[in-house]
Amino acid sequence: MLKRIPTAARSWASRLLLLLACASVVATSRIRSRDELSPVLTGTPVRLTMDSTKVMRTLVVRADAKEGSSVPAVGNLRLLANAKWTPSTPTQTAQPRLSINAYDGQTDRGGTSEVLKPAVTVKLRSVTGLGRECPLNSGCAWTAQVAFELKDREVPGTVDVEWKAMAAVHVEGTNDLPEGFTVSMSEP
Repeated sequence: MLKRIPTAARSWASRLLLLLACASVVATSRIRSRDELSPVLTGTPVRLTMDSTKVMRTLVVRADAKEGSSVPAVGNLRLLANAKWTPSTPTQTAQPRLSINAYDGQTDRGGTSEVLKPAVTVKLRSVTGLGRECPLNSGCAWTAQVAFELKDREVPGTVDVEWKAMAAVHVEGTNDLPEGFTVSMSEP
């Protein structure tokens, strides 16, 4: 026969388990600073056609601080694009899909895609990680490749893309940003 644990004891046992669970979450949480944003970069416009279905753009994100700090910086890349498809013929019924993906070297960091409509501006938004942690004392910089690609090569017409990018970077291991911490982005 099983004995029932008194209600007060069960209540205290539940509280203890909840307290231990909360403590383990706090113990494994990483301390980090707030995000510092780069100025918005207006990228070089992109034109895609059936003959040129993929265009790559390179972005370089840099994080600097006045003091040579060894704390690691981590960030993400935010992309906003406005794409407009102009079909070769006004009666075109098939619609192309445009994808925007970010790569750091060979790794696909993720992206977004949308089906385009004739003569309608379609917005695409994407937030992707910049990859590895970057110690500030070693010239912290990330290089990202952004791929604009038509997924339906058989759909005639042109796609014009205007796009902007911004980086958000924070440091790990401290609540405060190092003195003079700045984030910049360029399209070399």
